[in-house]
Amino acid sequence: MIRGYSDHAANERTFLAWVRTGIAVIAFGFIIEKFNLFVLTIASSASAEVAHRLQLKRLSGPLHRYGGVALIFGGLALIVVATARFVHTGRLLARTLSCIPPAAYAPG
Repeated sequence: MIRGYSDHAANERTFLAWVRTGIAVIAFGFIIEKFNLFVLTIASSASAEVAHRLQLKRLSGPLHRYGGVALIFGGLALIVVATARFVHTGRLLARTLSCIPPAAYAPG
């Protein structure tokens, strides 16, 4: 049996939750980028009226290029930070549990 299994399992569950959150943020960033690309393609089509083009470009927003990219990089940063915290907490748990005698940590 692994000493402190429940602590290590909780650390891993927390890590996986943060990774899932990071993946969701990255996916949302891709969706925003694809939507902005779609809006800009529609706006630049030759058959659209001038007023309609302006309305579509306004829908895309002034920061249309950076919103999705910021979410993608934010999600990647979230995963990197989660990995660093997972490794750090795992080392702390291993160090702490090595100081406790086995009889004191026996499941009971």
